[in-house]
Amino acid sequence: MISFQPPQPDDAAAIEDLLDRAFGPRRVRKTAYRYRAGLPPVHDLSLVAHDGDELVGTIAFWPVRIGEAAIPALLLGPLAVAPERRGHGIGVALMRRGIDAAARAGHRLAVLVGDRDYYARFGFEPAGPTGIYMPGEPRRLMVRALAPNGLEGVTGRIRPGRSVRRRLRAA
Repeated sequence: MISFQPPQPDDAAAIEDLLDRAFGPRRVRKTAYRYRAGLPPVHDLSLVAHDGDELVGTIAFWPVRIGEAAIPALLLGPLAVAPERRGHGIGVALMRRGIDAAARAGHRLAVLVGDRDYYARFGFEPAGPTGIYMPGEPRRLMVRALAPNGLEGVTGRIRPGRSVRRRLRAA
């Protein structure tokens, strides 16, 4: 049976191994990794999936700012599932739990770099028409409002954020 919980310090090595197996060790050269450098993920939103003692999935959210107004947002990713466990609903469960928790915590919007066909089912849409952009990711950047009118008035470049140490609103 799959269980979902926040990552613990002793999960760190297993998470890195899972990310290497899912995306390869060169994954750290991708644009989104530069936005995560030096920042911890938003702990209240990050999750891991275990099947017994085996870590089989992970999702994380990172603080970013958008535009000249420095509007706080979340950078979702990576979402990873053990290659041999893909197609069993683990990624879908991680996405739904993560997005729901982010919305309950009062976050306004989330962005991600990923496959349009996969992430559209979770309400993400291409960011280009919104005017939100991430240099180096013109085609795969997607966005989703987490609050009513969460995208209203939000345009501009995504920049790395600041550490989010507390919830924005009590759940």
